[in-house]
Amino acid sequence: MAATTPDVDVLIVGSGPAGAAFARTIGDAVPSATILMVEVGPAIPGVRGEHTQNMTESDRVAAQLLTQGPHAGIERATALADIAEGIDPSLEFRQTVLPGLFFVDPRPVHGCGEVGLPAASMASGVGGMGIYWAASCPRPRQSERIACIPGDQLDAALDRAEQLLGVSRVEGGDIGVPGALRAAMAAEFDGPGLSPVGFMPSAVRWEGDTLRFSGTGVILGEIERTVPGFELRSETLARRVVVEDGVAIGAEIEDRRTGAVTLVRARHVVVCADGLRTPQVLFASGVRPPALGHHLNEHFQMVSFVQLNDEFDPAAFPPDERGALGYVLIPFSDARPMQGGVMALANSPYKLSMGDDPATQRLGLVAWYGAKDVLHRDAVEFSETETDFYGMPKMSIRYGRTERDLETIEQMRRNSLRSAELIGRLIEEPTLAAGGSSLHYQGTVRMGAVDDGLSVCDPYSRVWGVENLYVGGNGVIPTATAANPTLTTVALAWRSAIRLAAALG
Repeated sequence: MAATTPDVDVLIVGSGPAGAAFARTIGDAVPSATILMVEVGPAIPGVRGEHTQNMTESDRVAAQLLTQGPHAGIERATALADIAEGIDPSLEFRQTVLPGLFFVDPRPVHGCGEVGLPAASMASGVGGMGIYWAASCPRPRQSERIACIPGDQLDAALDRAEQLLGVSRVEGGDIGVPGALRAAMAAEFDGPGLSPVGFMPSAVRWEGDTLRFSGTGVILGEIERTVPGFELRSETLARRVVVEDGVAIGAEIEDRRTGAVTLVRARHVVVCADGLRTPQVLFASGVRPPALGHHLNEHFQMVSFVQLNDEFDPAAFPPDERGALGYVLIPFSDARPMQGGVMALANSPYKLSMGDDPATQRLGLVAWYGAKDVLHRDAVEFSETETDFYGMPKMSIRYGRTERDLETIEQMRRNSLRSAELIGRLIEEPTLAAGGSSLHYQGTVRMGAVDDGLSVCDPYSRVWGVENLYVGGNGVIPTATAANPTLTTVALAWRSAIRLAAALG
């Protein structure tokens, strides 16, 4: 077969944090590279990849309406009119779909003994979830870390990910109400073999008097200026990766504005669609290793509101302006397989409507996230005959809980009560959020040390059995985690992109 000149060096499917990390890293290493990034959703007005927390209220609402996929342009109340049984739209911030997102399946069907992920959601727009994420960047600890990557290499990748995301850490002693909250949590939850209580590293920065959140655009940086061959093409669907003789040679893409379908040839293809759509693209491409879609997991989530005691009244403290969110972190440890967080909502940099009632100024947030028992049977599966809104293989999710999971959930409930009682009075009992609410779907294209049928890609995110095909995103993470995964996801993408860039030479 005669060789065909590729249209681009690298084709990246998806414009979220992982895809951005691939593009930025390859562009920095090989500025002469031609890189095409395709995004199924629309461009968002304003700065490319800007975090919505940095926008005005009107611009933020406009961005949210654009990224709702099949519900684009529809007000949230209407979009939530037909949702899964048992999901209450009045609790949408904590338990259902967030503004700007749409359900994977508004009326999922669960198998016998399964609980499913009824609130599983996604966004479609330039920047992906990187324009909505909470900016929390804890490092994975102990069994959360990935065993098939040498420890020093993983740490170096995490270092670089912190640089790409612009992560800030709280340094110094306990100051203000966050410091008082940290001290209270440390007295209760520190102990032998447990990671000490501290503050959540956060991808935020001060610009004058304004705290800015790192969106996907921060990762991409000035790539359009430094890499002339970079292009970000919105409203473009990657229908399938084209594989010839075991080699990925490009992808079939569709312009969703015109319906035109073309083949873009590439030396390397990187699929970073998200933890659910990345395996969907591989399935549609006929790339179906045994582990594809399996080992699906997200951490359990339990969030409670607290009326803070007098000693933690934010009005009695000066604001803590050290470049972070003031979010107290109770880290994951193997001896306590969950992550806790406590935060005073008054003076929070998050744009929350607190109202004028003095009682609302004393609200705090207590959140616990538990690691899931990872099993092969938990999976996102795809139909051979039915399609979704985008014409891709329709998804269905199989998901259950083990006895170990039930024990973790009960321990989360007890820890929620313990942490809340230390600082105030619970407004309501801790409740497990609907499955899928965390938006952190892992394991579906998981990496592994060897091609033994239990993983989809190698430690450099190269898909087993297909040359020049890479995957990225939360789905690559093979471990059970309670920690927010974005930092790890960007670290893995950077590490893989360094190897890919070397191959371009």
